[in-house]
Amino acid sequence: MMKRQVLAMAVLVLAAAAAAGAQEQPKEVHGAGCVQAGVEARCLVVKDVKSGTLYNVLIKEPRPAIGDGIEFTGTVQEGMTVCMEGVAVTVTSWKKTESLKCGKP
Repeated sequence: MMKRQVLAMAVLVLAAAAAAGAQEQPKEVHGAGCVQAGVEARCLVVKDVKSGTLYNVLIKEPRPAIGDGIEFTGTVQEGMTVCMEGVAVTVTSWKKTESLKCGKP
């Protein structure tokens, strides 16, 4: 009887650990919109044209210019960033999109 309880407890612990590990996978995001300056220096934000979600896009060089229309793919970054606005996304790829009509500054 004791062995069954220990075995059942071990199975529950392993199942919980597997579920927790599955939840820690980074969430991939696709978006498109006009690049705007964030409140903080060097921060860029994009308001997605479909969902209206404001994204804090973390992009390595080369970076898009303020006023460019872009499409991007990235992963949601958990926790705070220096920019402190929008959903922080570490951008893995982006491209300029002429079809978005963005006002240049």
